[in-house]
Amino acid sequence: MRYLSVDGGGTKTAFLLTDGVGNCIAKMILGPTNYIVNGLDTVIHVLRDGITECLKDDDNSQEIIDGCFIAVAGYGDIPKESELVKTGIINSLSEFKIKNIMVGNDTENAIAGSLLGKPGIHVISGTGSIGLGIDVIGTQIRSGGWHHLFGGDEGSGYWIGCKLLQHFTKQADGRKPKTVLYSAVMQRLDLECPENMIDVVINQWNGDRDKIGSLSHLVFDIAESGDQEAKEIFKEAADELALIVKAIYSRGVFDKPLFISYSGGVFKSGKYIMHPFLETLKDISCSVSEPVLGPLAGGIVLAMKTANHDLTDEAVDNLKRIDIE
Repeated sequence: MRYLSVDGGGTKTAFLLTDGVGNCIAKMILGPTNYIVNGLDTVIHVLRDGITECLKDDDNSQEIIDGCFIAVAGYGDIPKESELVKTGIINSLSEFKIKNIMVGNDTENAIAGSLLGKPGIHVISGTGSIGLGIDVIGTQIRSGGWHHLFGGDEGSGYWIGCKLLQHFTKQADGRKPKTVLYSAVMQRLDLECPENMIDVVINQWNGDRDKIGSLSHLVFDIAESGDQEAKEIFKEAADELALIVKAIYSRGVFDKPLFISYSGGVFKSGKYIMHPFLETLKDISCSVSEPVLGPLAGGIVLAMKTANHDLTDEAVDNLKRIDIE
């Protein structure tokens, strides 16, 4: 038996093909697959390329893939388009020997891997941000994930990058005193004068979401230098992510303690994001932990579920050992 997971996000798309007990057969990473941002044609092109490459590494490439979960960033955000997106993807993969294809949002595989089916909440903060909860009666509840164009995706890498540029402009024109943040942005963007930031971000980057989101790494470096402005950006981001959790919690039926897990590059910022995140959630009886499995392995969990294949302890252990990066 063989299972395929595709974890499509706003920055990259990861592919993982395993056997029936979670041993890796093939894996790879390609470009982004947010169908709202990148378009359905691009999503389909990336999916076909990725699956083709995975099967090249498979000695049994003619065998049927018994279950497949494809996570597409943005899927479900515009409900009237969901069936069109799902049908378009499934039809485009008809030449591949894949049974039981399930298309879903990239929150679904994240929570499947992080909590292994337990009721709880998973919050994602990568280029974008969103939270998904599954309560004790199986109800799925989403919060956050609104489009970045009008200020949504709060607490995400893109949001943090925008906050950095906002702080920079205020320091540049005297609305705030200059700190390490100012000089760090000047150096990172190679600016001769602060006004050139507009040329870089608007003209050279074309407002690219991923490039702006990558500035969150610079915020981390600035915070490491002791800059309070950068630390405050992370605190604001943590508060927004905790608000997503609280919104889901208020709309569902959850046991105590509430199990909470998380994923996405922003959480790699360590204490700058985790300390204020936990502080904001202290009024909820909850247990916050790293995911048992990452989103890509979570897709294998769902792929097995589509084929009515029970997830064994052996499979979980094998999936944990796969180096996804």
